[in-house]
Amino acid sequence: MKNIINLFCFALFLFSNSIFSQVAKVSINKTSNGFQLIKNNEPYYIKGAGAKSNFKKVLESGGNSIRIWSTNKSELLDSAYKYNLSVCLGIWVAQERNGFNYNDEYNVKSQIELIKKEILRLKDHPSILLWGIGNEVDLQYSNFKVWETIEEIAKFIKKVDPNHPTATVIAGLDPSKVFMIKKYCPSIDILGINVYGAIENAPLNVRRYGWNKPYIVTEWGVNGPFEAKVNSWGAKIEPTNGFKASQRLRRYQSIIQKDKDLCLGSYCFLWGQKQESTSTWHGMYLSNGHPTEAVDVMEYCWSGNWPNQRAPSIMEIKLNGENWKKNHVFSQNEEVSLEYYYEKFNNDSLIFDFQLYPETFSNKGGGDFQESPDKIPFKIIKKSENNISFVVPNKKGFYRVFVFLKNNLNQSTVANIPFRVDGI
Repeated sequence: MKNIINLFCFALFLFSNSIFSQVAKVSINKTSNGFQLIKNNEPYYIKGAGAKSNFKKVLESGGNSIRIWSTNKSELLDSAYKYNLSVCLGIWVAQERNGFNYNDEYNVKSQIELIKKEILRLKDHPSILLWGIGNEVDLQYSNFKVWETIEEIAKFIKKVDPNHPTATVIAGLDPSKVFMIKKYCPSIDILGINVYGAIENAPLNVRRYGWNKPYIVTEWGVNGPFEAKVNSWGAKIEPTNGFKASQRLRRYQSIIQKDKDLCLGSYCFLWGQKQESTSTWHGMYLSNGHPTEAVDVMEYCWSGNWPNQRAPSIMEIKLNGENWKKNHVFSQNEEVSLEYYYEKFNNDSLIFDFQLYPETFSNKGGGDFQESPDKIPFKIIKKSENNISFVVPNKKGFYRVFVFLKNNLNQSTVANIPFRVDGI
C-alpha cells in the first residue's frame, strides 16, 4: 500500500511539473505602426472577458482569455487552463478610498512582501498571459505614493518573471494618470483602461495624453450607473438589454477592434452577474445563471458568427404608454399598463416573467459590494403578447418593475423601468 501511495505521489509530481514546464512566453513586439502581443512566438490578440465562471462558454463563443482581479482564487487559473484560456492575472493593491494609508511605511512594505510571495507562487502557471497590478487604485485617491508601490511590484516581476508583461489598470483615462504612470512606473509595459461611456474617445485620448506604449481595454461594456440619466427622485435609468446589445456591438467593432496599432485587445464586463444599482446593469448573465443576448453579441464579435439560436431582445419598455423620459408617479393600488417591445429572432416560443423590486438608490461605485433587494409580490390583472396590466403596491415608495424574457435554451433578455407610488 505504501508503494502504491509513493507511486501515486511521484506520478502527481511528474504531472504537475509537466504542466508548469509549459509556461507561456509572452512579449510585446514593436511594429512599424505600434505594438503587437506575442505568445509562444505567435501573434496574440486578446478576445477576453472579465470572468470568474462560465469559462467553457467563453471558449465556445470564440474568446481566448479571461481577466480576474486578484490572486485569492488561484484555482481559477486551473479552470482557465482546462479550457485553453489565457489569464490577465490581477494583483490586488489596496485602495486609498477604502482606508489604506500609503504614508504608513510598515503597511506599505507588508503589502508588497505579501504580493511578492503570491507572484513567486503563481508566476509559472501555464495559463498566465500578463499581470494586472492593481485595479483602479486611482479612484478617488489623493496620495500619489501608490504609484511607487505599483512600480516596486512591476520591477519585482521583471526580475523574477521574464515571461509575462506587466500592466496596471486605471479607472477611466485622464492626462494626470498617464503622466504619473509614465513618470513613476517605468516597469509597466501596458496600460489597462476600465472605460464605459468614456470608451467613445479612448483611442484618441490615449494618444492625446502622451501614452507611448500599448494599452488594453480591461473593462468595457455599456454605460455604467455612475453615467446614467436619473429621474426626478434620483432613480437611475437603465437601458434595455436590446439597447445595450447594440451598444456593445458598435463599441467593439468601431472602437476597440479598429485600433490595431496600440490596442492589444480587451476584456468585456461582466461575464457573470452582480448587483450594481440593479441586478442586471452590467451582468451578461442573470442571477439565475441564464445568459443574456450580450453573450450572443460577444460571440459575433469574437467569431464573426451569431449562435445558431439567439436570445430574444427587449428593445423598449413603457408604463401607460410613456417611456423613461416621463416621471412615472401612481396612486396606491392603481392599475397600470406595462408595455414592452422585443425582437423574437429565430425562436418559436418565449417565456415571460415579471418581477417587482424596491428601488435601491445605491451610491456605491468601483465595484464595491451592493446588497440585492428582496422581490415584492404584486398582482397581474391581464396579459397579452406585448403588455400586462398590474396593480402597483399599496405602500408609498419607490419601485422598479422588470420584464424577463427567455427562449427554450434559457437565453434571456431583460428590461426595467422605475416608478413612484404616492398617496391615494
